[in-house]
Amino acid sequence: MEDIIIKKIKDAKDLENVIEIEKSAWGMPDYREATPVHILKALAENGGIILGAFDKGNMIGFNMGWVVGCNEKQYFYSHMTGVLNEYKYKNIGYKLKIKQREEVLNIGINLIKWTFDPLQSLNLNFNLEKLGAIGRIYKENYYGNIKDSINEGLETDRFEAEWYITSKYVSNKLEGKIKTPSFDELIEKGAYLAINNETREVKGKDGEKFNVETPIKKEFKLNSKIILISIPKEISFIKEINKEIAQMWRLYTREAYKFYLSNGYIAIGYTKNKNKGYVVLIKTTLNNLLEGDNLWS
Repeated sequence: MEDIIIKKIKDAKDLENVIEIEKSAWGMPDYREATPVHILKALAENGGIILGAFDKGNMIGFNMGWVVGCNEKQYFYSHMTGVLNEYKYKNIGYKLKIKQREEVLNIGINLIKWTFDPLQSLNLNFNLEKLGAIGRIYKENYYGNIKDSINEGLETDRFEAEWYITSKYVSNKLEGKIKTPSFDELIEKGAYLAINNETREVKGKDGEKFNVETPIKKEFKLNSKIILISIPKEISFIKEINKEIAQMWRLYTREAYKFYLSNGYIAIGYTKNKNKGYVVLIKTTLNNLLEGDNLWS
């Protein structure tokens, strides 16, 4: 996918493609949840930035956002990044975010924010691990009920991602100079496992049996610098099989996230132990983190 072209878009025909990509990326059943072209046009012409990714002239992905605030309190809010379903997992989203970073740097802003679901393992890995965004703020049922295949049936809790794009921390992440240690290494460093999981056999809608990850909540302790919170591999799959277990995941992790974030921890990474994934939170200050201090010493 080296010949992908990413550029700003404002033309109405290109903006119509954004709607089709939204429907494909989020599994929207119709146009009700998609962003209308007239809103996209107004955004593109009035301070927003909409980027399109093109493969051989065909638009396959986009992201969009706008500037918020003024002077030193300015930041760029990145509302959506999506690619056609058949182009997922081909690094298109990463290319779009890197181009967005370039465009935002060009207008003199050093912080990009967005929201993402802290139960979606792929998003956690992409945002925290690959891009170097961090999570300090947890928003409970932020969007209410979204009627698409990814979100419907589960409360829309979100992390507020903060991407400090001029920081040494982000540069180190993007250049691959720092990575979150493995699960075993973190346990050796004294990490505390606040939410664990076990696999249980449950029956699906048609009586078929499935092995489903189920959360195990432990006592929330503050005696470790590093906290691990278990995340299911595919919360969307669990939601389809057993909504009660999916809701357990939401409630248990919500409680853990809110507790640790309110006590000075920052979500900074994602790690694995075989097929199990874990969000990594660390007790540190924002300045120490952004200056690229060795977090794991």
